[in-house]
Amino acid sequence: MIRIAYHYINRSALLDLISSLESPTNATRLQEARLEAGESTVRHMQLVFPIVAKIQAEVISRYGFSPDGRGSVAFTEHVKLYARDDEEIARLHAVAKEYFIPSLPHRN
Repeated sequence: MIRIAYHYINRSALLDLISSLESPTNATRLQEARLEAGESTVRHMQLVFPIVAKIQAEVISRYGFSPDGRGSVAFTEHVKLYARDDEEIARLHAVAKEYFIPSLPHRN
């Protein structure tokens, strides 16, 4: 019973997070930060990562996690645990993770 509840919370929180990241206001903020960062990983970490982290903190606080670094780590570990057994949680986690750590372009 508790395991089912955690799956529901994980899915709901991830869906809420993705929805918040894709909201018009946040999508615009993120796009502007990405453009300013260019292809620089360091600039991405300086400009984009803090915006995504703030959005995540706001969302996870609605699901019982503290809205800080510790809460983010706890949330991520919690999601990883349940993603092993739930393909939908794993998929949603991969989508959310892409906002934090985007795929790097392949260079020859």
